[in-house]
Amino acid sequence: MDLKEIIILICWKIHDTIGIGDFMKLELLTYEKENLPCGWKPYYIYLIMVDHIEVGRIVLREGSNEERYYDGHIGYTIEKEYRGHHYSKDACLLLFDKAKEKGFKQLMITCSPDNIASRKIIESLPFKYLETKEVPACLKKDFDQGDYIKRIYCLNLEELWNLYI
Repeated sequence: MDLKEIIILICWKIHDTIGIGDFMKLELLTYEKENLPCGWKPYYIYLIMVDHIEVGRIVLREGSNEERYYDGHIGYTIEKEYRGHHYSKDACLLLFDKAKEKGFKQLMITCSPDNIASRKIIESLPFKYLETKEVPACLKKDFDQGDYIKRIYCLNLEELWNLYI
């Protein structure tokens, strides 16, 4: 990890907003916990704000590693016009602090093998690759048709904090 990434990991917090100066911050948009589809766990949706402009969103899903094995605890999207600036990577780094604060000890993240952009983002972060695996038939209803093969990664937040803090 470079110095910027370490600074992001040690970033300051104000209520439900965390960030680095005025450049990037995550703002809690909503915590979804009611009227969820059967089997779904609550999740947080954060706006990814850069210089007061929403450039995307990042989701932190509750649930055990087993429950999040195929869809991950983290999901993100960046608006098309803002792609290519490493905003997803920086937002993930900021989200690690929120996840640790909420009691997460590990985080799972996944991507489709053909999603090269997400794969590069994930592999630039301190996640460990576990395996590539097909989503079980009983879970396929929760995925887009044809998006049933996943590269699966895990991050131990406690080890990360012991290394950098």
